Amino acid sequence: MEDFGIIVACCFQDYLFAKGCCASIRHFLGDVPIALIVDGTFSVSSLEKAYGVQVINRNTISNEVLKNRSFGWGKTKMIAFWESPWKHFLVLDADTNVWGNILKYADFEQFDVIIDKASYGYSDEKVSEFFFEVSGINQNFPNFNWQAHRNDYFCTGTFLATRGIFSLDEYIEILDFTEKYPKIFKYGEMGFLNFMLFRAADAGRIRLGKAPMQLIVPDFEQEELKKRFPVKETGPILQDDEATVIHWCGPKPRLSTNKAYAEPMSFARRQFIHKERGYTGAMADFWLQLEDSYSLLNVYKNKVIKKLGQGRKKLISNRLD
Repeated sequence: MEDFGIIVACCFQDYLFAKGCCASIRHFLGDVPIALIVDGTFSVSSLEKAYGVQVINRNTISNEVLKNRSFGWGKTKMIAFWESPWKHFLVLDADTNVWGNILKYADFEQFDVIIDKASYGYSDEKVSEFFFEVSGINQNFPNFNWQAHRNDYFCTGTFLATRGIFSLDEYIEILDFTEKYPKIFKYGEMGFLNFMLFRAADAGRIRLGKAPMQLIVPDFEQEELKKRFPVKETGPILQDDEATVIHWCGPKPRLSTNKAYAEPMSFARRQFIHKERGYTGAMADFWLQLEDSYSLLNVYKNKVIKKLGQGRKKLISNRLD
């Protein structure tokens, strides 16, 4: 496929999974070009050396608005719409794995964007919980027929798209709106990107396609996932021409977790550590366990810092009162 690449959005906390994500790309899709959109200043040289990935960060992007306003949780991946190195691209969250030939869904002759085909619809309450506050949309965007898409809204952990389909002015409008009304759009970009895509499709500005390209891990029992995505010592076993993106948007796929079926990610992470350091077997698992422990330590540290900050604000507010 010409002028195409895969973009993985990551931050320091999920870089350990980004390495597994890239390893799964190499395993199933060969040498397709990969870029990382990096939120932070940490080194990603391990992926640069192992897989030749390109790096998109504050130092490399050209647009000042994106540089100053589009890094951080819920905004980082949006940079791809303007700064993708390729005209067409697949976006992946770090906590995902490619499984099979996911590129069979990349029909850019017919569509500008291809999103996951939802397997269930959403009630008004669920739309308000996961995507946007319905009353706020009715009040501020009365011409948007959100009800027409209640069976189409999708998790934005992966999608295929074309660079330049949105104007920067439209995005700035959304950024300004979310700063003024931070509680209307939910879960980072998931709410406002769904809104932007379906509003543009309704207006005839983009051609929007759907394909069954994503599996949300928390929606399935672990036993079902083990049967559907078996991993043997020799690697993943494809069944029935399966092609999807496995997305651990709930409990994360750390090596020894019992909260999620993690074997596809564990295999991919082992592939990467062998590529990077030559480690296999017990040594590889020991190293990955260290990564997991360090990652969890940072998660808990950030939670403590957040709670301390909230407590400080509350204390100051009480004193002022």
